[in-house]
Amino acid sequence: MNQDLESKKIPALLFQLSLPAITSMLISAVYNIVDRIFVEKISPLALSGVGITMPIQILQMAFVLLIGIGSSTLISIKLGEKKPHEAEVILHQAYKYIMIAMAIFSVIIIVFMNPILNILKVSSDVYPYAKDYIFIMVIGSIFGLPGFCLNNSLRAIGKASVSMKIVVSSALLNIILDPLFIFTFNMGIKGAALATVISQTYVTVLVFWLFAKSKNFPINLKFAMPVEKSFFKEIIENGAPSFYMQIFATFVNIIFNRSVVEYGNDLYLAAMTIVQAIYSFYHMVVVGIIQGAQPINGYNFGAKRYDRVRETLILTLGSSFIISISIFAIIQFYPSLLSGIFTSDKELLKLTNYSMKLYLFMLPLIGLHTVSSQYFQAVSKPKKASILSLLRYGMILIPLLFILPRFWGIQGVFISNVISDFIASSVAIFFISKELYYLKSNL
Repeated sequence: MNQDLESKKIPALLFQLSLPAITSMLISAVYNIVDRIFVEKISPLALSGVGITMPIQILQMAFVLLIGIGSSTLISIKLGEKKPHEAEVILHQAYKYIMIAMAIFSVIIIVFMNPILNILKVSSDVYPYAKDYIFIMVIGSIFGLPGFCLNNSLRAIGKASVSMKIVVSSALLNIILDPLFIFTFNMGIKGAALATVISQTYVTVLVFWLFAKSKNFPINLKFAMPVEKSFFKEIIENGAPSFYMQIFATFVNIIFNRSVVEYGNDLYLAAMTIVQAIYSFYHMVVVGIIQGAQPINGYNFGAKRYDRVRETLILTLGSSFIISISIFAIIQFYPSLLSGIFTSDKELLKLTNYSMKLYLFMLPLIGLHTVSSQYFQAVSKPKKASILSLLRYGMILIPLLFILPRFWGIQGVFISNVISDFIASSVAIFFISKELYYLKSNL
């Protein structure tokens, strides 16, 4: 596979690596949709319970991305530099760090569960659903999320199809378990959480087993590896942009949800939960393309093949823009095609369509921002990636959420997001234009 990363034609290689990633991301998006459909059948308040606890899950994923993206970026570059032993050491250290992080995170959330839910402004009607759901999710993360962390390294070594099969089978398992636990076993919201935890743990078992036993991988996971050079600093530096993104997204989600409830109501919160699921579907497609590009960019940047890096970047930017424009057109002209999948309630449908059209008005530019920030991570330029992440996920949006809704109510909440997306994406376009010129001048 390393030979392919260095010599195979970029369009074919990007397609080869992106298709499995897109497939797995789409299946995950379909799962998210199906999961929310099942949860909504319990009660619209149950759907609000899932939505209101999203900041906790976002914060949890911050540590998964910090270590997962940070380590996989370094692994790609080290393989490009022809240093497979160092890549193997990085994989081993990533496994240790994610296990420790998830255990500490879960203990903190369980101990401070009630104060945290109070901070999130969970209403008395939604409270039982939110508490039951998040308790099981954070306990299960100790076993479920390490696999998602190291799954990034599968793609980093060019095993995108293997990664896809794991994610797809996990999502299908979740879809099967959801109605079984929720309705057949009458577990309600607890059943939805348990189904997710079991499917996540399945990923962890498979990923760890493959890295430990597969003989055709360029690196393997050795659980008793002797202590050598520590890559902790490099892992953290390269994973920091994704970490900042998630941390800010946590605070933004809290402030945003509180603003939606304050200037709207719980039904608006249910509508935004649906909008976020639709956005997640779009985002996962774009991220799937980026995941296909990541090992190509990282490996060839390490090998100083800047011509291949530049070609991959241009192709990734173009693909994401086409997808963004297509989804944007559907949202603006035929929103019920998407929102109608989740609910048949006329009032909820109306609120969802209105919220989605305004909230995602800058969608054509968001894909360019996402590609740009992830590219700078892939080539170990974390400062630029961090700036882009901070701009879009809080630096602009948080102040606006405290100002604009005071004048325009719930509409001001959505407009705040539009302005933030526009400014952050404009900066991303500037950064990536300079990067393309830099790559061209170093050919």
